[in-house]
Amino acid sequence: MINYNKLYCFFTLMLATLTFGVQAQHLRLQALENNPTLIEARQATHNITARNNQVCSIDTLSLPFFDDFSAEYSIYPNCALWQDNHAFVNFDMASNPPSIGVATLDGLSHDGSPYNVYASVSVGSPADTLSSQHLDMSGKSISDQVYLSFYYQKQGLSDRPEERDSLILEFKDSSDVWNLVWSVPGVADSLSTLAVPVFQQHYILVDSGAYFYKGFQFRFRNLASISGNNDHWHLDYIYIDENRSNNADTSNSNYGRYSDVAFTHRPKTPLKNSYTAMPWKHFNSNDSWNDSLVIENFNHNDLSGVATLDRLYEVEESAPNSNLLLSEAIPAVASYLPSPNSDDKGGHRLNNTFSTSFVPTEKTTLKSTYTILAPTGFQNNPIFFDNDTICTYTELDNYFAYDDGTAETRVIAQGLGTKVAVEFVAEVKDTLQGIYFHLPYFTNRDAQLDFINVKVWLDSLTGQEAFSRDLYRLQYVDGFNGFFFVELLDFSGQKVLIHLEPGQKFYVGWQQSFGPEVPVGFDRSTDARAKTFVGTGSTWDTMSLVGSVMIRPLLWGDSSFTLIPIQNVEVTKPQLLLYPNPVGSKVQFQLSHPDPLQSYHLRIVDAFGRLVYMDDYVQVLSTVNYPAGIYFVSLLDAKGQLMEQLKFLKQ
Repeated sequence: MINYNKLYCFFTLMLATLTFGVQAQHLRLQALENNPTLIEARQATHNITARNNQVCSIDTLSLPFFDDFSAEYSIYPNCALWQDNHAFVNFDMASNPPSIGVATLDGLSHDGSPYNVYASVSVGSPADTLSSQHLDMSGKSISDQVYLSFYYQKQGLSDRPEERDSLILEFKDSSDVWNLVWSVPGVADSLSTLAVPVFQQHYILVDSGAYFYKGFQFRFRNLASISGNNDHWHLDYIYIDENRSNNADTSNSNYGRYSDVAFTHRPKTPLKNSYTAMPWKHFNSNDSWNDSLVIENFNHNDLSGVATLDRLYEVEESAPNSNLLLSEAIPAVASYLPSPNSDDKGGHRLNNTFSTSFVPTEKTTLKSTYTILAPTGFQNNPIFFDNDTICTYTELDNYFAYDDGTAETRVIAQGLGTKVAVEFVAEVKDTLQGIYFHLPYFTNRDAQLDFINVKVWLDSLTGQEAFSRDLYRLQYVDGFNGFFFVELLDFSGQKVLIHLEPGQKFYVGWQQSFGPEVPVGFDRSTDARAKTFVGTGSTWDTMSLVGSVMIRPLLWGDSSFTLIPIQNVEVTKPQLLLYPNPVGSKVQFQLSHPDPLQSYHLRIVDAFGRLVYMDDYVQVLSTVNYPAGIYFVSLLDAKGQLMEQLKFLKQ
């Protein structure tokens, strides 16, 4: 029988961890076990039929084939181009990509859960696949110089693949056989954990007549630890066409030659202090706007000085109303050089002012957009147009936030008594009602064993604590967006309201208590280091990790506040049937509504609780050697969770 306590300890010890700088003994980054974004979407239609209300054709495609995963319509690959949905399309997990958006391969299945929670973490196993739709290569030959090019990155802002892990590229020939044409191992053990590998570009010449037929396909696969959200590879800018050359063999092989200029990062928040969200009551049109921005592009051309790069920055109210609040032309770059160069990332102080008539009176959503204007000087092919526009949404609600809502990893306060505090400033008189903690789900973890001391400080971290409550129990719930609200209650269960004055600093955080260390979501694509502090004893230091601890204070002057909506996911679970019953020499099983990408296991114990069978699900099982009596059958999913339980009588 499976010992889940031992299994939990095993994962705690073996999940990939990163330690940084002088805080190594106090803070630790730890890989996620699943993907909360995909778990919310686990009911998404499996690839080829429809995705986000888009019906996809599976007709054979003509060249060119291009995808840089920059279109904002799905967290899965575009089914008009790709046959499977194992990869996770995102804007957050890669570091400095060649264009906004990447496809990430990891150790998770399409629904965001591990392929096999029991799999060894020390062995690279087959994991995700990214397979192209069929391509028409008939009539082509080696002389047509058909090249496939792509960018790849190991690790990025998430978990590092080890040397035993691999990224693999395969071509399918006219005999329907997949052939290995390229592979690369994970990160060398000798590379410092502080170093993040950069994107590399690779070119593959289609050099065999066996590939020039109608129906050719290529696919990427990875070998990874398939017990969790491990061993990340990021793919971008996948392009196959004829009449190309191997432009990677140049003096600067970090960039290729394409008629394209791409945005590489989303706009930063338009709010000051790097807030990604703030209470609308605290918003002041004269004081809450950020007066500068950072804009980042990548020029894939080898041409310079022949075109002007014109860009636009706009901020609008997108809900509940639609109003343009700012339109700012970014100073043109008249002689824009190929990447990488100093023009690719630049700061800009706004010349125009935001609309002073904007005074929110209810929950409001802001939309910030970067646009490349009239980019024909650099590009004229529509396949490159998607990365010319990119946007970010900012919420004015009832809470403050520095994070963007997506956890690339999680952070742990190591050691009994270690404290973490995040600073905010009240702009108006208000009341702190409670704190959101982003808690990435952890398989086989008993929430009743997890304790932290929730704390609030006013004005400074060296003064008296405004609130301290030991032994808060936090929850890890499968199927919601990861934010758990902690109401401020004293030991008698009475609500504690913390009143704030205009301009007053306050800090919310926690102290690690006894028992298992509590992991909290950590957003590595935003940066709140200057507002985050780590304390041991009476000493406080500014956090050295790049990112934002996902903790959000909720402020509201009365009891009518609302919480961030919980996004429950209803999943149709398979039902286990067995027959005949009573059983003779064999028992037969049948699953209704099985998930085709899920693996199941059977566990059978006798009336005394003794394990008689534990293995993969089978439809027929011999019971010849089972003594007469009552037996209990459990159906388990890949994570070891109980799906169904039945009993039968052996005659």
